[in-house]
Amino acid sequence: MHPLIRVVALLVLVTGLALARPILLIAGGGLLLLLNLLTGFPAPAVLLQMVLRLRWLLLAILLVYGWWTPGTSLLPAIGSWSPTSAGLVIGVLRILSLVLIVAAVHLLMQVTSRRELLPAIMQLIWPVTTAAGRERLAVRILLSIEAVIRVQSLVADTLKEHPLCNRKLSTLGSAAQMLYRAVLDRAAQAGADTIEVTELEHPPLWQWLIPLALCVVIYITV
Repeated sequence: MHPLIRVVALLVLVTGLALARPILLIAGGGLLLLLNLLTGFPAPAVLLQMVLRLRWLLLAILLVYGWWTPGTSLLPAIGSWSPTSAGLVIGVLRILSLVLIVAAVHLLMQVTSRRELLPAIMQLIWPVTTAAGRERLAVRILLSIEAVIRVQSLVADTLKEHPLCNRKLSTLGSAAQMLYRAVLDRAAQAGADTIEVTELEHPPLWQWLIPLALCVVIYITV
């Protein structure tokens, strides 16, 4: 599949998953499972780490929807402290939506190299930018995506060296200082890297049927 088609299909899929409709989540989850089977489940440990890093956000989503959504109390005996059944259902759907979106982005990043992703982004934003603006914006988007992954790994390594179990200010300061230095070192190394921009041929017309089919499925479901 052409890299541009992968990016466009991802955007369409993410749009559908963000609606958090049960049928769309089931269909999207099945599609992602099939794609992972075809690609050999690339880097499952990385995906697991990405999801685990979202655990507090996922918990917050469940609490907000479960306890602040009007509806029938799940545990009437505890009164206003009880979550509502409708809220918990909505919260679980939102959590599944976010997890599947993360899985979709992870799959794209694993099966698409920088050499392919950068020109694909440039082709995607071609109608609304100039030639120089396309290259700058595409590079910034790509570096931002890669920086998130790198900083997350730096935070994990720093916390291993300076665990925050005692929550002392001295420990927090030491960990912050180490993380700051690590980020500066990584930034200095990144500044010496070169990014090669290559041009991709336009995708075959028939491949546009893939994101179009996804759009039709989402439209019918909604």
